[in-house]
Amino acid sequence: MLKLLSIHTSYGHIKALKDIDIEIAKGEIVCLIGSNGAGKTTTLLTISGILKPDSGDMIFEGESLKNMAPHNVVNKGICQVPEGRRIFPRLTVSENLEMGAYSIGKRQKTKGKQYNMEKVFNLFPVLKERTKQMGGTLSGGEQQMLAIGRALMANPKLLLLDEPSLGLAPIMVSKIFKTIKEINEEGVTILLVEQNAKAALRLSHRGYVLENGVIKLSGRGEDLLHNENVKKAYLGD
Repeated sequence: MLKLLSIHTSYGHIKALKDIDIEIAKGEIVCLIGSNGAGKTTTLLTISGILKPDSGDMIFEGESLKNMAPHNVVNKGICQVPEGRRIFPRLTVSENLEMGAYSIGKRQKTKGKQYNMEKVFNLFPVLKERTKQMGGTLSGGEQQMLAIGRALMANPKLLLLDEPSLGLAPIMVSKIFKTIKEINEEGVTILLVEQNAKAALRLSHRGYVLENGVIKLSGRGEDLLHNENVKKAYLGD
């Protein structure tokens, strides 16, 4: 579905990604793990078109994304849930979700905004109870649900999740990871960036370990979970 081929991305003179090769097959959950500053968020921003790579290419369903504008990347079916949620605090829950549906009228064979909203409410019933509540008044966990729901409103083929468990209570983290699995089982491919490496690897079919902008390891989630180097560096074992 998506291939990153020898991607290099910089912030000015700082090389953030160095010769990155990543492949994601349709229907997979693939995770990126690594320490702060390793290049995980940069990878997602590069895929989304927010950052432009210096070199290399990104192929999504046979088409290059390299010079594509971010809104066109969304129109192709790639949606990102950013780190820190970034919902619209002064818009209601319903209005936040409608913002996510902005692009679907430009895509063929969409099932409609109302249908998508009902799907979101089935995943997150608490949002249905708060449709008229301002986004900024929701709890952290509810805001994360809203951020994910907003992305789902665009009918994504590939969902990019950046630190979905950040700052959440353990019980809410469990709910979010359970929902990510449900979303995947409904046919959405997922690329997950997550500091909770153990939970991410347990959930994912495959994983990549980033270190200083370089992929150091890759493999099945289960294999990386039991890799001694990964355990020492990221799992606290």
